[in-house]
Amino acid sequence: MTNSGAGKADPYGSEQKKVDLIYGRFDELKSLVAKRLSSTRAQKELNLTSMTERDSFATMYEDRLSSLRAGEYRLVFGKLRMKDGSERYIGRMGLLENEKPILLDWRAKAASPFYEATFFDDMGAALRRHITLENRKVVKLEDELLDLSPEKSEKALKEGILSGEGALMAALEESRTGKMGDIVSTIQREQNRIIRMPLNSTVVVQGGPGTGKSAVALHRAAYLLYTYRKELEASGVLIIGPSQAFVHYIDDVLPCLGETDILIRTMSEMLPGVTVNCKDSPLAAKVKGDLRMVQVIKSAIKRHIRIPRELPAISVNGIKLKLEPEEIAKGQAFARSAGPYEVARRAFVDSMCSLLFSKYEEAAGGQISGDDAEFVKEQIRENAQVRLALNLSWLPLSARWLLDDLFFKPAKLGTLAPWMSEEEVQSLMREKGKVSEGDIPLLDTAMDLLGEEEVRKKGPSASRADKEFAKSTMAMFGVSPSLVSASDLLSSLSPSERKSVVEQAALDRKWQFGHIIVDEAQELTAMQWRMLRKRSASKSFTIVGDVAQTSSLAGTRSWKKSLSPVFGRDWTLCPLEIDYRNPREVVEEASQFAKREGLNSEDIKAVRSVEGSLEKVESEDIEKEAVSKLVECAKKFIHSSMGTVALITEKKDVEKMSARVNAALEKEFGKAEADRLTRNGWKSQIAVRGTEEIKGIEYDAVVLMDPPEPEGEGEERKIAASRLYIAMTRPTQKLVIVKKKNRAFI
Repeated sequence: MTNSGAGKADPYGSEQKKVDLIYGRFDELKSLVAKRLSSTRAQKELNLTSMTERDSFATMYEDRLSSLRAGEYRLVFGKLRMKDGSERYIGRMGLLENEKPILLDWRAKAASPFYEATFFDDMGAALRRHITLENRKVVKLEDELLDLSPEKSEKALKEGILSGEGALMAALEESRTGKMGDIVSTIQREQNRIIRMPLNSTVVVQGGPGTGKSAVALHRAAYLLYTYRKELEASGVLIIGPSQAFVHYIDDVLPCLGETDILIRTMSEMLPGVTVNCKDSPLAAKVKGDLRMVQVIKSAIKRHIRIPRELPAISVNGIKLKLEPEEIAKGQAFARSAGPYEVARRAFVDSMCSLLFSKYEEAAGGQISGDDAEFVKEQIRENAQVRLALNLSWLPLSARWLLDDLFFKPAKLGTLAPWMSEEEVQSLMREKGKVSEGDIPLLDTAMDLLGEEEVRKKGPSASRADKEFAKSTMAMFGVSPSLVSASDLLSSLSPSERKSVVEQAALDRKWQFGHIIVDEAQELTAMQWRMLRKRSASKSFTIVGDVAQTSSLAGTRSWKKSLSPVFGRDWTLCPLEIDYRNPREVVEEASQFAKREGLNSEDIKAVRSVEGSLEKVESEDIEKEAVSKLVECAKKFIHSSMGTVALITEKKDVEKMSARVNAALEKEFGKAEADRLTRNGWKSQIAVRGTEEIKGIEYDAVVLMDPPEPEGEGEERKIAASRLYIAMTRPTQKLVIVKKKNRAFI
């Protein structure tokens, strides 16, 4: 590896000229799009068709401008010099000058040698150059010679020269910012191969901490949207993250990769209009995640279709009517085939009302027709006694009511779920109106079985006022009703029709995504997998996780056990085994602990050693020592707006330790600076976090305060060990473990 500049006297000056040229073209394009947007918005005195065209073009220009602004940061990051003497510059988007490419989009096939070329297979490339920019200035170049003879290749490998290692090491040495780092230029060959796998596949990426799993997932999202644009433009991509903290952590990465139309959600947010307001116990989460809960919900619904022991007397306009039990049974049998519960219920009600109308005609002594018939039918349908009788026979249900009822009556739940122990039944009992993350797939299942949306869709489509508005709009523009109806116009003016794919998907519970990416997937329950599987008709998934990091009783320690019931054999396991993030000293300490606790951790190889990256401290006053070490790390690793450090402790101690940390920072740096360092929530440069909320997040330095030795046996011990293993593997530069004096280190 060399920084020679490939024989040029001033490589930095030469590359700066090229970067300036590329940014110049970028600015021209951005200015052109902005002018077109401004011109389009200024159009007035248009007819209905022209207004629609104007709005369509304005949306297109807005999207393009947003994409350009997102890609401006470090627009250029690489260069390939090919064996034929040509050069290819690699960046976040593609740019043309006089119809010739001056910058290749990193996802383009022609850019693949930048990630995939090796000494043994140079893919036609002679040299690969990594270009580091600060704003628009070239501050660092790093070259890798790829056109080597086999003898030189063997020598290079023996000397430890790794493809792409230099740029990756530079990225790892950069301070954290509270967001996922600038990773597009540091994707390695094994990761790149996974990123570029076909759309119609289910890929499982298993990798320990620091192996780049999340980077692979996010780059795969951007790559698929670029390569399969036509297939995905109408369906979109969904990314499932483990927590809101993780969502905030990655939310700048995809725009930097050139993609903004991706829906990012946690499992708690997967039902539009439903807000999670409580948390399950570990046992309750495990029980709710069991696939047998589907049958429990089916049985609970079925119990509400019955033949009442006593039916109320019915009187309509003084005429007494009666429903016989056998008539109700026949109506129920007929309606069951009409669709989901609520759809079938509507068919049952219709059939019973028709039967009562026939009985009314018979009692009235003749056929009733026209407006008189409609009047009588309405009276029957709205009659309180009729409604009571039909509700007793087929109770109207909602998913929320069903779960509230189920988790409020232990005797009822025990009858419906004989496989549950008494302890498991009691763990599910809660107040009505509460919703946990574990309830989301149960509500989703109940909604499917009930068919609530289908009933709503069959209801009145538009009010009289809506239609009058549509008619007046048509008249204003001189549109003939023979050309377009008021209903058509209402449909075209519907807000849902004007929303982007992401906005529509966020509001539609049954939306079918073209691809789904799941990060920290080892935490998902069988019920959650069932819910996600229904969101992709093609089974196009990227599943990312580490079974050694499972921190929930409801999660999995085996991909086969978790995924086979959902995907069968149609999935490919792709392991990542190189830790690019953590210092070797930290990796070895964490790996020894993981193996001792039986966490099924892989043999992860760390690529760098950092002197002084692991420190173990004993103290009589662990809180004072932990705060002192945090301040010490802050002084070393935080520079202006760069760098992050964290104190990780048990959840119960977070509030107390936050107060102590804030006081110490104020004393060391002054109140204004202390406030600046800690005030931005998940973007804070200095933070105190619980062991349950740091999954998937990295810091420059971590102080781990008095980590408790895992206790007990079985899965609960493994969960405690997993959380500790996760905490140990968060730092990129330094880990400090503070323990009580005379207590053994983990």
